[in-house]
Amino acid sequence: MSAKLSARSISLALVLLFAYSSTATQGQNSQSLSGTLVVAVPVNDGVVVCSDKRVYNRDAGTFADNFVKIRKVSDNALFAATNTFGFWDPKRHKLAFDAFEITTGYAAKHNFVDGPQFWNGLKKEISGRLREYLAKREFAEWPESDKENNDLLFNLVFYSVADDRVRSHTLKVFYEKAATPVIYVADPVREEVKTPKLSGKGTELLNYLARNPELARDPAILRFDSARFDQDLTTKTDAVSFAKTLFRITNTALPQARVSSTFDCASLNSQNGFQWVNESGSMIDR
Repeated sequence: MSAKLSARSISLALVLLFAYSSTATQGQNSQSLSGTLVVAVPVNDGVVVCSDKRVYNRDAGTFADNFVKIRKVSDNALFAATNTFGFWDPKRHKLAFDAFEITTGYAAKHNFVDGPQFWNGLKKEISGRLREYLAKREFAEWPESDKENNDLLFNLVFYSVADDRVRSHTLKVFYEKAATPVIYVADPVREEVKTPKLSGKGTELLNYLARNPELARDPAILRFDSARFDQDLTTKTDAVSFAKTLFRITNTALPQARVSSTFDCASLNSQNGFQWVNESGSMIDR
């Protein structure tokens, strides 16, 4: 199998919601945090979503591998964030803007319903909090726009389960640095998830697999090809094993992607709702 065909077959199965990482220098009071790979796999009783744990501070050049990037929204929904999901304040040693905190706080006060009321309220909350963050700082301290990625700031990727169907809902937040900042939160893009999906650093991973077709022929990866994938025969253990393989490859072969080999997984299904899952695919408490 040629490298081109290998990459094509994998990309059919792993529909990407990716974002490139910006390398722009931020103000000293506005250090951006980024770097994420999220793997979502529909399984025989719902969906398993896994994410790496690395938080990378582009400006300081430091990272930590202990950040939980999967957050519960409700018994039938969760979310993760990719690209620049926060700004670190080095003076106060904490996140001054945190997409996870904002979204989790909003979800705690509003029931998740895939409709205009929930999404428009979340869009307003994000825009307002970002404007508050900028208003407290001098223009020179504001983060730069990510021109290489069309001014994308971060993605919020929600997964939900209802009526035995798995759906993704992707909310994109755009920001342009200007005297009057331009902030735009797009309406969510919805999709029924029938094959594995990647968000975050998936494009770098697929490019690597295209250059190394022997990895693409690994049965642990090939069985998740769209032509071979069977949700009814895929267990939580299978999903976690697949995600673990992708995190390991990305961490060791693509250090510039800044993805950890350690990861968290959670499952959603109609019967048990949201549950954390360990590396063997068993449910755990946290």
